[in-house]
Amino acid sequence: MELLLIHQNHPGQFRDLTPALERRGHRLLGLGATPRGQRLHYDWRPPTLPDGLTDPVLEANLRRAIRVQERCLQLREQGYVPDAVLAHSGWGELLYLRDIWPEAVLIAYPELYAAPPLLGYGFDADLGEPSPALRAQWRRGNLMGLAAIADADACVVPTLFARDTFPPHLRGRFHVLHEGIALPPPPATTGATTIQLEGGPTLHKGDPVITFASRNLEPLRGFRSLLRALPAVLSARPDARVVIVGGTDSGYGAPSSHPEGHKGELLALLGHRLPLDRLHFLPPLPHRQLLALFRVSAAHVYLSYPYALSWSVLEAMACGALVVGSDNPPVNELIHHGHNGLLVPFNDPDRLAEWLLAVLADPPAFAAMAEAGRATIAARYEVNRAAEAFEALIRSLQLLR
Repeated sequence: MELLLIHQNHPGQFRDLTPALERRGHRLLGLGATPRGQRLHYDWRPPTLPDGLTDPVLEANLRRAIRVQERCLQLREQGYVPDAVLAHSGWGELLYLRDIWPEAVLIAYPELYAAPPLLGYGFDADLGEPSPALRAQWRRGNLMGLAAIADADACVVPTLFARDTFPPHLRGRFHVLHEGIALPPPPATTGATTIQLEGGPTLHKGDPVITFASRNLEPLRGFRSLLRALPAVLSARPDARVVIVGGTDSGYGAPSSHPEGHKGELLALLGHRLPLDRLHFLPPLPHRQLLALFRVSAAHVYLSYPYALSWSVLEAMACGALVVGSDNPPVNELIHHGHNGLLVPFNDPDRLAEWLLAVLADPPAFAAMAEAGRATIAARYEVNRAAEAFEALIRSLQLLR
């Protein structure tokens, strides 16, 4: 089949799915906001917006939709007609595509329907109530996704939780289908059972190493809860080290008032209780190094608001790390406490500390649990299985057209 994949940060969620579909014999074309590598054959640029707009984000999405329309009209004029289009629709990408390719199967990937709990309101004890202006902003932000749902032949989301963020009368249009990850090779084929921290120690598999990784160190991914748990853990285990990977941007939620962001704020509050020589902050790592870190992790912490499920937790489990996650959706769709990982309340750093200390005290007792986590990823999230499922979905939708 001829398949067109659209994502403003192409390849985005389709990073591993794209080559998997190509291995199955399909021809793929990628469209994104900026040129990136050899796979992005056509691009569109974020517009420059005038000052004084009521909602710059909504206006940007409408203008971006026009840029996508222009690129796709060029493709149509050149004779390109895809069998199917799969697009992340959060930025307006699908708004005009039905008119350009009425014969193609259109699949929207709207990801989430914005609502207060997704950004922690009513969930994170540190947050108050969202303002009416913020609620109105979320409502406007949902417009692009709703328009895509109306035009698409089907919608795909990666988790049950994501589907259920949408209004009940729309959920029947959704298929819960994770886009999959490429399984990391086993350590025996890579030799990656150690990692050298830049300017720091070499860590080995079997060391008491706790890991945490997020695009940004922000409340939405539980950075505050983790830091609050660490004084007790590092005091009780003077041989333990904690490696925290992530950037210092504000992320999805509100920025910190501290000039050095959430990291600076938490260290100002807790730094006097933390042995900073055993607390290692690293910027976002190249993918290979991140996987090497997961391989030596005795316990990987993954905390999140009810939001999108990160690839990092899937990859950590696939590398054999025991995950201690937050007991809320969508994390508890992936992890079943005591079977393939551990779950703790998001707002309970004391419970998090207790489980981390238990894992460090007796790693063999949790080895089977970590192996069950690895098996979960192989069975449910392996990218070749996902590619087969996406192909089957497209074929079935073609029969209905």
